[in-house]
Amino acid sequence: MMLREVTIGRDKNSDIYLDDRCAYASNNHGTIYYDGNQLMFRDNSSNGTMINNIMVKRRAVPIRRGDIIMVAGRYQLNWNQINAFFPPTENSNPHRGTEYETPVQQALRAASSPDVDLSKWNWGAFCLSGIWGIFNGCWWIILINIFCWWLGPIPNIIFGIYGTRWAWENKYWSSAQEFEETQNSWAMWGIIIFCGSIVLSVLFTMFIMAAAM
Repeated sequence: MMLREVTIGRDKNSDIYLDDRCAYASNNHGTIYYDGNQLMFRDNSSNGTMINNIMVKRRAVPIRRGDIIMVAGRYQLNWNQINAFFPPTENSNPHRGTEYETPVQQALRAASSPDVDLSKWNWGAFCLSGIWGIFNGCWWIILINIFCWWLGPIPNIIFGIYGTRWAWENKYWSSAQEFEETQNSWAMWGIIIFCGSIVLSVLFTMFIMAAAM
């Protein structure tokens, strides 16, 4: 069975069109589709979508009728518009998917993901903040490095603390496993380069001191 995807955005060809008043929404902000068990919302935007006060960005999460869906955190979707494409009978079985969860519980489960520890220290973000940010959906880290270099290691420490959460929320990941493998790879190279730079700095200092004697 071919499952319908309903597009949402400022593009006038969108199924649910967001007019010019929705300035913070993207042209192709997101899609809603039925995966065979439940309705799903996939965010494709720059500013994300708030679902029951939980930020969803560049990934797909389950939704339930009555959930509060705020495009770009500002513009609420009307469920009458969604029901026009997905009549309630399509997702009315109370024994399917996450129907026993409240909307808030469902959104929290989807956003936090029990398979990912979002509080985990991120060595890749700490050691390779600029290049790590480019490849993990956190490009603005480069601007912080440029304009806040005088703070020394403080920004890097902040990146290490919050890097895992930022990467998870700002880039689409097909699975928690893909996310973990990617961050572990960044951590390995980050530690290698960080330790290598310390060794080179020590050797260089020793060389300078020896040449000055």
